[in-house]
Amino acid sequence: MTIYSIDSHKVEQNIQTLQRKAGVPLIAVVKNNGYGLGLEWLAKTTRDAGITQFAITELADIAPLRETVGNDADILMLRSTALYEELKVIMENNCIATIGSSAAARALDLTAQRLGIQARAHLKVDTGLGRYGFAPQKPQTIASCFSLDGLRIEGIYSHFSDASDLNHPETSAQELASFKQCVTSLQDRGFDTGIRHMANSAGLFNVPNSALDAVRIGSGFTGRIITREENRLQRIGVLESAVIDLKHFPKGSSLGYHGTYRTKRDTLAAIVPIGTQDGFSLQVTPQPRFHQVLSTAKQCVLRKHATVAIEGVDYPILGVVDMSLYMVDVTDQPAHIGDRATADINPLMVNPRVLRIYQNDRA
Repeated sequence: MTIYSIDSHKVEQNIQTLQRKAGVPLIAVVKNNGYGLGLEWLAKTTRDAGITQFAITELADIAPLRETVGNDADILMLRSTALYEELKVIMENNCIATIGSSAAARALDLTAQRLGIQARAHLKVDTGLGRYGFAPQKPQTIASCFSLDGLRIEGIYSHFSDASDLNHPETSAQELASFKQCVTSLQDRGFDTGIRHMANSAGLFNVPNSALDAVRIGSGFTGRIITREENRLQRIGVLESAVIDLKHFPKGSSLGYHGTYRTKRDTLAAIVPIGTQDGFSLQVTPQPRFHQVLSTAKQCVLRKHATVAIEGVDYPILGVVDMSLYMVDVTDQPAHIGDRATADINPLMVNPRVLRIYQNDRA
């Protein structure tokens, strides 16, 4: 059986590292099934660590998250919406709505009037990511939200477009400056903007002075972020299965669909039931840049093979990873049926159907 094995103690250590680095409250972003760790489990683990603010993007996550963290925790819906049906669910569960446009502001105000309660909200400013948010150059448009009686503005935030880009730090610096200038302009007009937050996991480490009043953390809990300096975060899990069979292939044998790989020698292969359906070989990657293209080309020239571990020893994968399995060359160092096979992959890419096992869990 394939499982994703998570070291709970490492997750707890990552939380502590992030809290020390931020120096301000963390907002635990538990979208996408808690970044692959399990929404309820990550929510409980971060709540036990003293975190009281959470963020999600889907209405379906509200009920399980509220049940896990309790009624006294804050839940921020990161997705701005102008749909009454969605705003009604957000408000009825005492969640904080995101206002990313004038239309969303008016819709939320109308919803508040219909429900007879004031809506809690954070304003979203678009400093370069696109998607939702007001233009920072037009604070007067944002200011109009404060005149709507049905709204209680409790915060304002933005999102870096690429805080992981270590080659162009000036982009993030400019986005942070634009956000801070927008907030200052609103405050100078006499508006209470509430808590300010812009830094995500990568921004916390890569963009100086971006912590502000709170920091949104998601991928940081998994230990998988790109930072300029050592960050002391630990990778927390591996995809795990077992060798289910061994097979001999003569030299020149065709492996996989379309015969895309042929053995270059008599080969002993170990078969492991982990494939793309489990999330293996899938990666979260940005759009290619010039240096990434060069790196990919270099790997092709050098014929660099992907490897996985069997009982702690790295072995090269033969051919491509199929939907339900991959094959490993164990000719030079034999493996055995039943041996433990592991692959280090981002938990965000692990299929939700794969069972999560929490090692060293205190619960």
